[in-house]
Amino acid sequence: MPSDGVAARRALAEIATLEATLAETRARVLNLESARQVDLAAAAYRERRIRDACFGEDSDLFGEPVWDMLLDLYSARMRGVPVSVSSACIAAHVPNTTALRYIAIMETRGLVSRRRDDADARRVFVEISDRAMAQVRAWLERST
Repeated sequence: MPSDGVAARRALAEIATLEATLAETRARVLNLESARQVDLAAAAYRERRIRDACFGEDSDLFGEPVWDMLLDLYSARMRGVPVSVSSACIAAHVPNTTALRYIAIMETRGLVSRRRDDADARRVFVEISDRAMAQVRAWLERST
């Protein structure tokens, strides 16, 4: 019959194994939720582009460049992909000057930040803030 010390060590080892399994399962669930949110944000962005294509020259009546940029920046951050300012402007589907003005406004309001590319000082990246990430995530959760 094993001593109490041996039994306690076995129980602790079993608990450690269960905790590791739980941590791994939790990580998988969080990864699935993250992937689902990226898919939802990408789908929302895609639906807006489909609407634009259907309305052609009248699509400018539906413009929400800030929302388009936030959806794109959200998806990019979730995938770990940096977004240059020029790419963010393209995502907005408005003239670059208009997109740049909106980026400046979003930066002032704390929705995004800009940072220089360490590898190429000519390029600047725009990143969605933690607060805006939470706000987009809240929208995604409520809209499904």
